[in-house]
Parts: sequence; structure tokens; C-alpha cells
Amino acid sequence: MKKNVFSIENKNLLNQKQSYDKKKKKYIHFLYISYQFISILLILKLYITIKTFNNQNNKYINFLINANISNENIYKYRTKKGNEKDDKKNKNNDYINFNNVETYDLNILRLIENELNSKSQLIPEEQKFLNGLIRTLKPRKIVEIGVARGGSSLLILNAIKDIENAKLYSIDKNIYCYIEKKKKSGYLIKEKFPELMNKWTLYTGGITSEFIESIGDGIDLVFIDTVHVTPGEMLDWLMVLPFLKEEATVIFHDAFALYFNRTITKKKIHTSNNQLLCYIRGELILPHYGDSVFFRNIGALKLEPEQTKYYYIYFLALGIQWEYMPSENEIKLMRNFFMKYYGKKYVEVFNDAVEKNKIYLKH
Repeated sequence: MKKNVFSIENKNLLNQKQSYDKKKKKYIHFLYISYQFISILLILKLYITIKTFNNQNNKYINFLINANISNENIYKYRTKKGNEKDDKKNKNNDYINFNNVETYDLNILRLIENELNSKSQLIPEEQKFLNGLIRTLKPRKIVEIGVARGGSSLLILNAIKDIENAKLYSIDKNIYCYIEKKKKSGYLIKEKFPELMNKWTLYTGGITSEFIESIGDGIDLVFIDTVHVTPGEMLDWLMVLPFLKEEATVIFHDAFALYFNRTITKKKIHTSNNQLLCYIRGELILPHYGDSVFFRNIGALKLEPEQTKYYYIYFLALGIQWEYMPSENEIKLMRNFFMKYYGKKYVEVFNDAVEKNKIYLKH
């Protein structure tokens, strides 16, 4: 009897062990299958990630190729897609190549470079860019907004002195130069280069809208370089825009002046030209200088045709926080100007921006 009991107990233990072994095998098999499944998922995810990265990288490379941008060289950035040829022509029907703009007709610039380096706020690389653009495009009617001593006026006048019927119209809000307050804005031309005065008309003591009608339409090129804080050049842009020729060129100085000493300044200044260069619709042309791939302190835009399509966008940009408030008289003059050349809808946007920024500036 004892033997039978023992045998039964032993048999039960054996069965339990066998059952446990089966469960253990099933569990190990389940873990193995799970491991294989997870491994496949991870490999698949890695494959998708690598493929996505390669696609994005290829797109970026294609973008750089199409935009003609490299880590060592950036002459221009095109807003249009594809590999375009430089098939635009200047006034003399010559083909325009913006790639070589900084080295174009440097002999003209060298005639005045000593005076420029002592009086102009354009560094030599910026002088070459502005000179090259004008010599390449050969514009007939140029407007400059922001004069100071007259350094950029001198550069422009020197660049157009042999271009038939070319003329510069300069505007400065200040009658007296803000740098040298005892001398009048633009004094450099009259004092040192009176022979260039026949190609120059200077307007001072008012904002752009007070003079632009006298200058008239058909403007080929405008150089904007004024206060460098919002809404400064944004308003200048809106006041000159209706008078620009289709596909005119607009140039901004101090477009990235906030990037001093290879970093960003702490003060909220020098942003208006940066923003304009980024949102105005046209082909972006940048010079090649410095140790940064993208940021240049001067830049130009060859405007797209039919700029009227973008008027509302340009007025909406006035919603960017202002750093100063124009005088009540200036606001009135601009309001009347905008009503005449843009219409009621745009004046309402302007009025709203004024009122909201008055609250912000605690006027």
C-alpha cells in the first residue's frame, strides 16, 4: 500500500514537472517570438528613419543646388524653383549675371573709395555690392531714402555718372545730418563732388510721402537705409511702392545689423530691414562676404511682377510690434497718402496698427 501511494505521489510530481516544463517552453517561445517581432519593428523603423533622412537630405541638397547656396559661397537666393538661367537684361540689353555683381566695374568704385571709407557707413564689401548692382542693372531713375552725410549718395552718383539720363533722388527726414549736426544732410556731395550735382535732387525735412509725388513713378531702383527699427522702413516701403516700375530692384542696408560680434544684440533694434528682406516678394540677391553662410548686412530684391497682389500682406506686417511712434502730423500725412494710393481697406489696417501700438508704447 505504501508503495502504491508513493508511486502515485511520484507520478503526480512528474506530471506537475512536465506541465511546468511545457509552460516554460511556451513562455520561452512566446518571448522569442516577441523578441523577433520587436526586432523586426525596430529594423523597419530604422529603415524608414534612414530613408526619410536621405530623402530630406536629398531635398536639402537639391534646394542648395537650385538656390545656388553652399557653405563657402552665397551670391544669391532665388525664390523661384528650378535651375534658372540668368536671362534678365539691363537697360543696354546686356545679360545680367548677379553671381559676379560684387566684382563688376570695380574700377569705377576705386575712384572714390578713399572718401567712401572715411564718410560712408557701408563697409567695403557692401560698397562693392551696391556699386556692382547699379553698374549691372543700369537704372535710370533711382530713389534713396536715408542720406546722412551722403556716403551712399556719392556711391550711387559715381556709379551712374556715365549712364545717360540716369538720376538719383534722395530723401532724408533730417535737414541736418544726424551724425554731424552742424552740417546739412548730404553735405559730402556739395563739398567734395560738386561735379555730380547735376544728376542729383535732394529732399530733406519730411517723410517719403511728402516728396515721392514730385519724384514721380517709373522708379527703377530704390535704396532704403533709414532708422532700422519698426515701423521705420516698413512705412518707407509702403510710401515708395506705388511709384516703382514693375520688376524694380529694392536694396536694404543694415538688413542683419543685429548680428554684431557674431551673435545677436540684446536690444530689440535693427529688425525692420531684416523683415522686409524676408517678406517682400521677389528674387533675393545677397552678396558674398563674412564668415556666415546666410546673414549679410545688405541685400536686394528683384521684385516679382504685379506687386498689387501682395499689398495686403505688406500692410499686415505693420502688426509687428513698433519700437517708436511717428508724430501725429506724420501719421496724418501717411493716412492720406495710403487712402489715395491703396484705399480704405489698407488705411483701416494702418489705423489699427497705430492704435494698438500707441497702447503698447503708452502714448
